[in-house]
This record gives sequence, structure tokens and C-alpha cells, in this order.
Amino acid sequence: MQSGGERILTVPEELGDIRSPIVTGNEWVSLPDISPADASIASLNVIHMGCRGIVEWVGPERSPGCRQSERLPFLVPYIADSAGAIAAPGPCVSWERMADWIPCARTRVRRAAGDECTLTLIICAPVGERGFVVRFELSDLVTAVNEQGQEPSVDFEVGLAGRWGATLNTIFTRRVMHVVNHASYSAWTNSMVLEARGASSVAALAVSCDRSMQWSLSGSDEQPLEAVQAPPDGSEQITFRVWTRAALQPGQTCAVDFWLAVNADPDGAATTAVHLRRVGYQAALSHTLGWLQSRSHRNRMPAEAADKAPGVLSRADYNLHFCRFFAHGRAIDTEELIMLTSRSPRYYVSAAFWPRDTFLWAFPAMLASDPAFARDVLLAGFTRHARNMGIHAHYIDGVLLYPGFELDEHASYHVALGSYVQRTRDMSIVREPAVAAGLVRFQESLAELRHPQAALYRTFLDPSDDPVKYPYLTYDNALLWRAFTSLAEIARAVGDDGAASEYADAARAIHRAVGEHLVVEGPFGPMFAWSANLEGGFELYDDPPGSLLLLPHYEFIERNDPRFANTVKFIMSRHNPYRFEGGEYPGVGCAHATRPWPMHACNMVMAGIADREALKLIAAAPLDGELACESVYETTGKAATGCAFATFAGYLSAALAKAATSSVI
Repeated sequence: MQSGGERILTVPEELGDIRSPIVTGNEWVSLPDISPADASIASLNVIHMGCRGIVEWVGPERSPGCRQSERLPFLVPYIADSAGAIAAPGPCVSWERMADWIPCARTRVRRAAGDECTLTLIICAPVGERGFVVRFELSDLVTAVNEQGQEPSVDFEVGLAGRWGATLNTIFTRRVMHVVNHASYSAWTNSMVLEARGASSVAALAVSCDRSMQWSLSGSDEQPLEAVQAPPDGSEQITFRVWTRAALQPGQTCAVDFWLAVNADPDGAATTAVHLRRVGYQAALSHTLGWLQSRSHRNRMPAEAADKAPGVLSRADYNLHFCRFFAHGRAIDTEELIMLTSRSPRYYVSAAFWPRDTFLWAFPAMLASDPAFARDVLLAGFTRHARNMGIHAHYIDGVLLYPGFELDEHASYHVALGSYVQRTRDMSIVREPAVAAGLVRFQESLAELRHPQAALYRTFLDPSDDPVKYPYLTYDNALLWRAFTSLAEIARAVGDDGAASEYADAARAIHRAVGEHLVVEGPFGPMFAWSANLEGGFELYDDPPGSLLLLPHYEFIERNDPRFANTVKFIMSRHNPYRFEGGEYPGVGCAHATRPWPMHACNMVMAGIADREALKLIAAAPLDGELACESVYETTGKAATGCAFATFAGYLSAALAKAATSSVI
């Protein structure tokens, strides 16, 4: 279908001055908004195939009628003296990341009696486990000497205070689910169980401790109860608290672990909590640290390169792990591998599937760090999403969400397949039924998109998901060339010379047509047009999500091609209305989001033409707490749009790893 209606852009709102949270998680549970100030957990979520998105446990609204983003935290770690008085934290909380992923906070706390100790709080979601642990470590006790000249032990109460305000189902926007929120204590498993209950259980969370645990539970009236059930309209909250006692002596360290387990129903959550306590903190942490380190960019880089830019590599690996666990996960109700834009509700189009995002941005980083996982991603993508190949956005189960054909997304499946086969030489994937069916779908859909005379293919939407001015895009057709070239190489490798010849001919025809019809006279000489109608109309423009800068990266042309050099000059010049030259972090934006895009800087790195401006933007700008975002304010380098952009985090991590070896960094 060709566009004949309004050219409507669905663009993001700018964020203003935000404070980025701490994040962590694993394939089963996400913690997208941990407060840097006090380590409170604003929400946690699981992927739910039946709900076609994520299911969130969140706190109550701060005041009636306020926006859903303005909620009290769901869970707050606390430390108190033996009388229950909250021990005051020190003036600052310092954070570090173990293995560039597991958040660890440290601060000094003081009791009313004057005793002080260091509190270390670690939030670890062990890889492969359905839950996470909040560990309290108390150490460095300073206390007064008693009358006998002894330094007595000091009793502390440590625990988690929770307020369950609502259960949300989130896809693009957050919606209160009309389920019954039910909380009760399970004596059999010694855990507090919080269940979102519909006709049957939607999901459940269990909270337990590695020591003897005390608990309290109440509804909105704050009266103690054995079990609480909130109405399905989200009008009442459930308040709960779990705690234990810890005695600390000078020179010693005392540790307490609170385990939080998720599952499809309360019995599964409660027994999973038992399992996690059996595994124990040390074994879970050790396994997770090893897993993270073995997949890190740092692990694959020569020591001299790793030592050259440790800060850059740390940021690269933080984004790599963010991509792994926020752009991918397992559905709590079906255990299927799910790919999605972001498991953080802070991203404005969260919890949905974009082929481009998964296969062009996240996939290369997954392939570099874990080829076996990359294979799983390909198979899941072809199996679940190929029936809507090339269509804008899907629900996580493959059903169409946001219509509109995008040629770059159509090509992305086989670009990713080609990169996987090239790296692994695993030809068995080509024989998988879903992949074979996807190839048929790929070719059938292209037939009606080809121009009658030229071997160019049209698109309805551009790589920013907005309507095109002219339907034939240079980048999109170059990506299609890459897909056909990869298919030719695969067919040749498996001995199918006929198919190899057919794919190679298609690729050559596209390459020739781009040179004949999509090269125009620009302000610096012959250059690649962004788009054209093949009737004399063309557009000079660039779009970071599908940039002309990437033509050498996909091997469509050589980097020293004069047409490419002139294209780069245009993009980086004042002839480009979306070029920012002022501010601390200049760069290039686009019509979808006009401020500088870190993705543009990544494109410069991938093209091998990055300058200090580009490297500074991705390596030194605050971004979204060092994590990928769509665009930034040129004055501060902080996220302006698209925070918690998990699929792009994979691409950013790959660019940072490549930049770490640059002579410019």
C-alpha cells in the first residue's frame, strides 16, 4: 500500500530534567527503577505472554488523581535499631556495579544511641533464577565502650517495607489491571506471597529471608491482618513488612538476605523462594558474576586495549547486560523467549516487538557475546514474528500491534541470519522450518514492492517509523542488498547454486539501481539521496535509526567512495537542518526527535569515521544514567527522549567496544 493520506509523525515528548534510576534484572524479572537516593524499588515486573506485555507490581499513587508515574515506591529496604526507630543514613549513598551489572550501594547509618555502621546493600538477580536477592551487609561498627570496658554488640532490625498500590499491564502505556491483589503469609514456605488474581492467577511474588523472618500485613485501614485482598479497581493498597534481627560486633560483618521470587501462581512463587534460599547468596552471586564476565566485551578484548579505556568498556558492558536482560526475557506464564523494545515502562514504546530493534540493534551484540543465545533469538523471531515480517510493531506474541510496512524491518530478519551464519558457520539453522518459511514470506512480499522499471523497492514508513516523503529509500534498499547478498552466500555454502545465483542477481540489480537512481547532485557534489520517487523528486536528509552513514558498514560501498564522502559532508554541515553544532554535546538529530542522537554517533563509529565529537557523546555524556537513550540535550548530554532504550543499548555497547580501540578515544 502506498501513502495517500496525511503524513502523521508519532513523535516522543521531551523528558525535561530527569533523574535516572539504577536498573538490574535477569531473564525472569526486571527492576527498572531503583532509586539512587535510598535504593527503594519503585516497581518490578515480569513478562506475561497472556497479557501481551509486562505485568508490574507498583506502589500507590502519591495523591488522588495524580499521574501513574507519580507513585510511592513498591519496596523500600530499611535498617532500624532494636526499638524499631529507623537508623539515619549518612549524607550520601555511593553506588558501584559488580561485573558492570549488579548494583551495590554503600552508606553509613547512625542509631539514635550514637552507634554507627556501614551498610552495604546489594541487589542481585541471579542468572537463570526466577527472582532476586536484596542483601544487607553491616560492618565497621563504631560504638561506645560500656562500663566493663567491653565493646558490646549492637542489635539492628533490617527489612523490607512494601506498599502494593496496583498491578499494571504495560505495553506502550501503563494500565491498572482489574485483578484482585491478594497478600498472605505462607507458613509452609516462610514467605509473604503477593498474588495478582484474575479468574486464575496472573502472576505472584514471594518474599522470604535466610533467617527467621517476622512479618506484618494490613490494608488501607492499617489494621493488622492474616491476609489482605484489595478490590480490582486499584482503589486500596496493601501494606506489608518483613524483617529480622541482626547482632553486629566491632570488627565483624553481618549479612542478611531477603529473597524475592516470581512465578505464575502463589504456590510456584513460594516454593521458588524456598529454592532460592537453598541455592544461597554466595553460589548465586558467584555463578552470575562468572556468567556476566564471560560474556562481556572486556573478556573478548586484548588486555592492553581493555586497560586503555576502562571507563568506556564499563559503560559498554553495562549497556550490553541491559540489552540482554531488558530487550529479552522469558515469559512467566509460558517460559518462551521474548524479544521486546524494553522491559522498562520508562521507554515510551515499551514491551513490544520491533524487528529492526531486535535484529539490527540488539542482535549483533548478542551474537558477539553469546552465539547460542543469538540462535535462540533468530528462531524465536522467525517462528513468532515472520508472519508479520516488515510490519511496524508487533505484540510480543507476534500479533500485529502498529500497522505500516517498513522495508528495513523486512530485510532485518535475513541481515541478522546472514551475520549469524557468517560468524558461526552453523548451516543447520537454515533448515529450521520457521527459517525456511520466513524466506518464502520474505520473497513473496517483495514482489509487489518493486518499481516497474528499476530494481528498487518502496516503503511506507522510514526507519524512524514515520511516513516517507518519497517511497524509495537509499538506506532501505542497501539493507535489502545486504540481505540478498547474505542469502546468496548461505545458498552457495549449502550447495544450492541455483538459489545463490538468483539472490546474487537480485543484489546486483539493487546495487546498480541505487547508483543509477538514488545518487544526486548535492551541495558538495554527487551524493546519496535519502529518498526519491524516481520521477525527478528527491530528498536530502538522514535518519539515525537507518542512516546513510552505514552504507560502508553493510559493505554496500567502500568508505573512500567520493559519493559517500559528500554524503557525510552534507550530514555534518549546516545544510542539514538537524545538525547541532553548539552546546557541550553537538550531534545530529532528525524529524522524529530533533536533538542529537547517540545513535548517530554510533553510526559514525561503525562507519569508521568517528571524530572526538561522536566519541564524547557516547563515552562521556550522562545519557540515561549511562544507559542508551534516543536523543539528548545538547547542553547537558542527558536523555531528552527515549530513555531506557534497551534494544539500542546493544548497538551502543558494540560501538563503545569498537571505540575503545580507537586512537581518538
